[in-house]
Order: sequence, then C-alpha cells, then structure tokens
Amino acid sequence: MHSSFSEPNSPLKEVLGDKWQTASCSDLGNDYVKPGPLAKAKFNALRNKREAIDRFLKKHEEEDLGLYIDELRDLAISPGGLVDDEFRAVIWPILAANLVQNDDLDDVSSSYDSDFESAQSDFDEEPVFEELNELSLEDLKQHKEWNQVELDVHRTLSRFPPNISDTHRDVLQTELIPLIVRVLSVNPRFNYYQGFHDICLTVLLVCGEKDALPVCSNLAKNGSFNNYLLKTLEKSVVRELDLLYVILSRVEPTLEKVMRSVELGTMFGLSWPLTWFSHSLKQYQQIVRFFDVFLASSPLLPIYVSSAVVVYRRASILSCEREMPFLHRLLTEMPHELPIDAIIKDAVYLSKLMPPCLLKTKYMNEYRKIVAKPHRTPVKTIPRYALQFMFVAGTVGAAASFFFFKQIHPL
Repeated sequence: MHSSFSEPNSPLKEVLGDKWQTASCSDLGNDYVKPGPLAKAKFNALRNKREAIDRFLKKHEEEDLGLYIDELRDLAISPGGLVDDEFRAVIWPILAANLVQNDDLDDVSSSYDSDFESAQSDFDEEPVFEELNELSLEDLKQHKEWNQVELDVHRTLSRFPPNISDTHRDVLQTELIPLIVRVLSVNPRFNYYQGFHDICLTVLLVCGEKDALPVCSNLAKNGSFNNYLLKTLEKSVVRELDLLYVILSRVEPTLEKVMRSVELGTMFGLSWPLTWFSHSLKQYQQIVRFFDVFLASSPLLPIYVSSAVVVYRRASILSCEREMPFLHRLLTEMPHELPIDAIIKDAVYLSKLMPPCLLKTKYMNEYRKIVAKPHRTPVKTIPRYALQFMFVAGTVGAAASFFFFKQIHPL
C-alpha cells in the first residue's frame, strides 16, 4: 500500500510555492509559453501522461506497487517520465527498491569488472534502515566524511535550489548532511566523492527526509553509485566513460575521430554519470526527468545518455576549433534547452543496439584494436574531494586538466 499522492511528499512544495503544480511543464522551454500547435501538443501529451499515472496509482492503491515494477519502469522511461513530483514521491522508492541490477542483461564475465564481485561481497545483507536512523547526530558527526560533506552541502545550497528563503535553505541543510552520512554508514568502505551530495539533494527534494534514506541507500548499495563509492574514480567512472568512445565509433565514427585526434579524453563528462547530470543541468525538471529513467534502467544507461548528448551536439563539435581546450569547454557547458525525451529515446535505442554485456567486452576489444590503444598503465588517483575543478573548468582550466589527465590516463 502506498501513501496518498494528492500533494507532493517533499519540501518541494514549500520551495516552489504555488508553482509546484505546473513546475513539471518547465522542461518544455520557450515553446511551452508560446502559442501554437507544438506547444499545445506537448501540453496535452503531458496532461494525458499525468492522468494515466494518476489512474494507475488509484487503481492499485491498496496493493503492493512492487508487483507492478515493469509497468512503473515503462511509465518512468516513456516520454514525459513521471511528470510530477507528487507521483515521483510515490514511485521513486519503489524503483529504487527494485533497481535493474548490474546487469540483469549481462551474463558475460569481463576483466573490465574483475574487481566488482569482490566489492559486492560486502553487501550480503540488506541495510537495516531502522538502525541507520538510530544513529544520533553526534554519532554521524564522528564519521570520517562528515566535514567534507558539510563543506559541499554548504557550497551547493548557496546556489541551488534557487529562489528559496534562508529558512528553507537551513532546513534542507539540516536534513541533507545527516542523510548523506547515514547513507555512507551503510558500508564502512564507502568513500564520499564530490557530486554524491547532488544525488542525495535531488532525492530529498522529491521524496522528503523519511523516504530519501532508503532510496539513496539502495542507490549506493545496488546502483551505479556503488562502484563510485567503493573504488577510485579512475577505476570506476573513468572506465565507464571510456565506453562513450566505443559507442561513438560505431554510430558517429567521424565525431569519434575528431574527439580522439585532439586527445579530448572524457573529463568533460566526468560529472554526468557521477551526478546523473544534476550538476550540469540548470532546469530542475530536466534533472528529475533523467532521474526517472536512470532509476528504471540499467546502471550503465547514464553512459548511453552521455553518448546521445555528444551526438546531439555533433554540429557544434565539428564546427568548433580543433583544439582540446575549446572542445572541452564546449562540452562542459550544457545547453540550457535540451530535447530530453529525444535524448533518452536515442540512449535507450543505443543500449539495445549495443547491450552492456557486449559493449564492455566484444565492442570494447574491437575498438581497442582499431585505435591500437596499448594496455592501460597504472594510473594515479583522481582526487575525490577536488572534482569541482574538473566539473567547471573553462578554456584555461581545460588546458590545465588536459595536461594533468594526460599524465595519469594516456590514450
């Protein structure tokens, strides 16, 4: 049985005020406020999707929604996603409790993930959320990551969410820091990285303090963030981002060659999978739309979405000056308006065309032969607490990060 969904179960209503009921239409961008058939069609599509979700939840209100996980995933992935935060507050916890595992599609063993199984051995038992809630604030403050989390939360809440009072900002801060540290307490081997607070903040805004803990804990335990919290970043997210070039080589070989010719690497997209794009996107509804689909999909889907974003920007990339810093800056500056549903559709298609099990083995091996890439040499650790530099580097910063990264991650 699920709770009533007549109003959003989160601080978002207070944050947005009376605007929360229509906030989910903001991803329509300028077209939404302009008269015309396209705007009307988009509005009607969202209204129909909202009504369909409402009917579904009311029909199964007295049942365990986990029994309908396939239907919920379809609603989350299909155009428009879950539309409103009142629906997300109900459905996200169900999706997080039934994450697509690494991967339900993937029965092929790979040296790419040779150390993944050993990491999984730490999670033979489910986390007991009641015990995590029993940790006192003083207990949490003794955690090794408290100070760093506190610094990042202060920095983030100074700019996001926008247009909220200092009182609301203080409330979010009071809830967010303990939430993150409780999640990190699920496993003593977890190591916080800059960007994980963006994930937890988005979940907190949608689900509220009570439901945010199991959602974030499940993402840390069973989702793609498990790798990022347990391993060094160059052995987790950087390896995953290498697959972006494999995908591009098969769908946009010209684009791949241009990016490889300037030794662009993947640092431009470092924050994309680490934060599920919540650090790069400026519109709240774009962020939660990506969360909808990532919660309902394979852990590797953010890499397919990253590839789809690069393909979408093909014209800009090919017309840009063929120098690494300029291309890096271009790609780190995400356009304000993105055709989110079209990008998601393309990413899902790419994941079917090149399933994770084949992408990480057969296609990766074929790509390495094409580019004559030598075996990876031991690399230094990317600093987990200094990722802001990587996320926001401009032309000068890109050049600096390029020379830094070239030393630790030769192409």
